Amino acid sequence: MLKNELTLAVCAYGKSAYLEEAVRSACSQTVAVRVLIATSTPSDFIENIARKYAVECFVNPVRGGGIAADWEFAVSCAKTEFVTIAHQDDIYFPEYAASVLESFRKNPDSLIVFTDYCDLIGEKFSGDRGYLWIKRILLWPFYLKSTWRMRSIKKLPLSFGNAVCCPSVSYNLRNLGELRFDRSYSVNLDWAKWVELARRPGSFSYRRKRLMAHRIDETTETSAAIQDNRRYNEDLRIFSGIWGAGIAKVLMKFYSKSYRMAKVPHK
Repeated sequence: MLKNELTLAVCAYGKSAYLEEAVRSACSQTVAVRVLIATSTPSDFIENIARKYAVECFVNPVRGGGIAADWEFAVSCAKTEFVTIAHQDDIYFPEYAASVLESFRKNPDSLIVFTDYCDLIGEKFSGDRGYLWIKRILLWPFYLKSTWRMRSIKKLPLSFGNAVCCPSVSYNLRNLGELRFDRSYSVNLDWAKWVELARRPGSFSYRRKRLMAHRIDETTETSAAIQDNRRYNEDLRIFSGIWGAGIAKVLMKFYSKSYRMAKVPHK
């Protein structure tokens, strides 16, 4: 394993219109990072983008494992201490890697480093939509560095929703070891992982600057999961595990409203 280096591992599926933009942003960091593409759907389209930006493309030999298997494969290709599972629809601003590496250096016990972010709707960046401010309010315990290592505080924001933006997260494999995700989830495997990690010693390091953009588009997996109720069912499952079924149902009455807030706004 290479020390003190960050890999941006871009998970590619099918023929995404946004993949090249995601790879370009990963390759445009202000500090040297390793960039790779990992895919379980190999194609000339993906290979051509990899060649254009001179990044390695790894093909998962195991098919049908779902998102969890694809993420685990991407991480296994990294070979560095720190890795970001980058989504093919999203964009990383040039200072993302430098900021994350700085946080890892200052907080060597970190399990994860995550950042603030904005939405990307078409070609427009928006960091002030209502549900984003709700997430920032949920993350208030992380505004003080002294709370980053407290297990009860790490779990507190996660008890009221998934306020941590998955593609903004970088993992410290030196402290985490082999990274595994719960394959019984198809949407909330990230939230389930944060809840699990909150119980472990080590810090959750939060960078309050908006350092990446999460694309909101009706063709993305997140939007599809909202439409077919997978998101609702998995949210209810996690809330039930934390609070019990009764309180979970009450929380879902409020939390499900965020689905509408996060949708692509009508023109």
